[in-house]
Amino acid sequence: MNDLPRQLRVISGQQAECLQRAQALLPVGVNAIWITTAPVIAGALPANKARVMLGQETDAVVFDAHSGFDVNAFAAISGTLRGGGTFYLLTPPLAEWAGFPDPDYRRFLPYPFQPGAVEGRFLRRFVGLLDAWRGEEGECNSPLRKIVGANCIRPPQNDQCSAIQAILHSVMPVVLIADRGRGKSAALGMAASQLIAEGKGVLLTAPSRATVESVFKHAENPPDFFAPDDLLQTLPQADVLMVDEAAAIPVTLLLQMLEHYPRCVFSTTLHGYEGSGRGFILRFQKRLDVIAPGWQSIRLYQPIRWAENDPLEHFINHALLLDVDLEEGGHRGPPLRAPVGADPCVCPVCQYRLLNRHDLAQNEPLLRQLFGLLVTAHYQTRPSDLRQMLDAPGISIHILELAGEIVAVALLSREGGLDADLTAAIHAGKRRPHGHPIPQTLTFHAGIAGAAQRVCERVMRIAVHPGLQGQGLGSKLLEHLVKYAESSGADYIGVSYAMTSALLRFWERAGFVLARVGHRKDTASGSYSAVQIRGLTAAGKGLCALMPATTTTADQTESGKSRMSGM
Repeated sequence: MNDLPRQLRVISGQQAECLQRAQALLPVGVNAIWITTAPVIAGALPANKARVMLGQETDAVVFDAHSGFDVNAFAAISGTLRGGGTFYLLTPPLAEWAGFPDPDYRRFLPYPFQPGAVEGRFLRRFVGLLDAWRGEEGECNSPLRKIVGANCIRPPQNDQCSAIQAILHSVMPVVLIADRGRGKSAALGMAASQLIAEGKGVLLTAPSRATVESVFKHAENPPDFFAPDDLLQTLPQADVLMVDEAAAIPVTLLLQMLEHYPRCVFSTTLHGYEGSGRGFILRFQKRLDVIAPGWQSIRLYQPIRWAENDPLEHFINHALLLDVDLEEGGHRGPPLRAPVGADPCVCPVCQYRLLNRHDLAQNEPLLRQLFGLLVTAHYQTRPSDLRQMLDAPGISIHILELAGEIVAVALLSREGGLDADLTAAIHAGKRRPHGHPIPQTLTFHAGIAGAAQRVCERVMRIAVHPGLQGQGLGSKLLEHLVKYAESSGADYIGVSYAMTSALLRFWERAGFVLARVGHRKDTASGSYSAVQIRGLTAAGKGLCALMPATTTTADQTESGKSRMSGM
């Protein structure tokens, strides 16, 4: 166990100056990971390649935000820094950072917007948190010490020993929960190795192989790895199935795995950049209670790589909202569920509100409550989603409140309205501008000439508090979204999602028609993607009229796919 805290040091200024200062601060021989596109640093990685370092450990990380502040990479790479190490964050001058044309904006800027169109709400909030943190913690000015022998495989700690024993001996499903740095992957690796040594067949699956490098590092006898979709297609024989980062895999796929492999270990990061462990627990526990009532839950509390109450972990979790919980509001008002004997539907007393994103970025309690609901409701919510929500042009945020608490939230993105020449090029397959997924789908895949000229409001996310689902809140919020889209001059409102028969029925009951179903199942969701639209103007209704009629019974979802996928 490493009982040393980690430090964050901010170096601000011009890029070349920051890189020189960071090089000067690093003692000779210290193992450091550099994240930058600057050519002057040998062996440096761009942020989009940072995942290759997951599972490694280092004494120092240098993250150059001038090259693009990829917040997913920022969160992920911090987990490689062991106790006693320093995270060097290189930034433009802090007072100017919010206006810096960040290269990472290309990730979410739709055509024709340029970085100058971003108002920098996320960075303004981040800088404010940095200033507050530096005032509380102070900057790290002590020399960085080398942690001798820290790369060796550590013996398991008490928490890990309990987890390993449960994995080895339990015949019922095991759910292993931990924050990052608690040795979860190491416990999986050591348990897998011991099971294989005993002659057991062990399979490992995860959203990507890169996320399980630490499992293999700790497995003298490594298990066979399968991507989730490959696993369910081939169903190889095994005695034990280990599912790492299960929060980033849809519950429907996990249940299919459990049906074929009764002895499963589901491991997830509680507050992670891959997905929400909190939401996973809420969604999956209910199903496990019915399917396997003897399932076992194990929580790892003790950090392995760094000290408890680590300042770097605390800052990153808070700044990127990795630590949000569903009940951030604390239920200061009446209980969410209606009183006995009262109308169980709370819709009539809910208040709709369109949020101002500038105000939201400055209202930390409201932001945490809203993002906590989004994280809980969706199996993959990352720090980059927070940045996009606050900064991407054309996004609007809509909520329903009950007694001052958010009980439903939706994000809309304004798309389409492209000029005739660009639309014709999209139709011909010659252009594919960034963003505008539904207008481009209708124009190219559905073959509707001119469709991208029509203005669309796309439903990016819609989520209802788990304690209030089934009471019509989603439908009520959707009614407000339709009214907003109509008043904003949109021709139609659309949605793209991982298709299930239940979701298909929900959207069709709201007046949406099926516009397209993808050819292949998505590897993350295990479902076909579906696009549905609802016309608002004569032009938008004309688009809907071009869609073939479909049915929505549960046993026809697959046949609906076969009819629509050729579009």
